Amino acid sequence: MLLLLVLCRVMRPRFLRPRSGLSGAGWIPELPIIKCMQKKQLLVISILLVLAAVAIYAYREYNRTNKDLASVEADYTVEATALVNEFLANDTAAYNKYRNKILAVQGMVKSVDKVEGDCTIVLGDTTEMSSSVRCLVDSVQAKNAIVLKRGERITVKGAITGFKKDDTGLLGSDVELNRCVMGSSK
Repeated sequence: MLLLLVLCRVMRPRFLRPRSGLSGAGWIPELPIIKCMQKKQLLVISILLVLAAVAIYAYREYNRTNKDLASVEADYTVEATALVNEFLANDTAAYNKYRNKILAVQGMVKSVDKVEGDCTIVLGDTTEMSSSVRCLVDSVQAKNAIVLKRGERITVKGAITGFKKDDTGLLGSDVELNRCVMGSSK
C-alpha cells in the first residue's frame, strides 16, 4: 500500500475536505483515494510484482540443496535385518515411525550395484536371497562405495524413501534409503 502511495505521489493526503452545499459544519472526514493512477497502470504494476515474487520463489527452489547427511546425527540406529523384519511385520507403523527421520543402518554388504552413475549398496543377510535394505549412495560418496566387498560389515546413514513388499515370497522385500553416506566399518 505504501508503494502505491509513493507511486501516486500522494505525499499529503487530505483527510478533511469541505463539502459543498452545506451550511455550518460542512467538514466531513474523507479517506485518501488514489486518483493519479489509471487502472491499466495499477494492473501492470500488480502483475510485475506478482511475477517478481514468483521468479524469486522459483530461483530459491531451483537452487535449494539437501542437507549433507555426513554431518547430521542419526535419529535411529538399527540393524538391517531388524529394520526389514519391522517393515515385514507392519509396514504402515514402521513407515510412520521412520518417516522424515535419518537412520543409521548397520549390516553386512550383500552387493554393490552401479547403474548409470548411481551406486546402490545392498545390506542384509548374505547367506540367502532374502529381504534387504537398498541404500542409494550420495554421488559424493560413490567412489568410497565401489570398493566395498561382499560380507563386509558397515554402517550406512540415509533417509527412508519406501518399502517394496514382495507378496509372492520369491524375491524378498526391500527397504529403500536415499542420499546415503557411509559411516564407520565394524
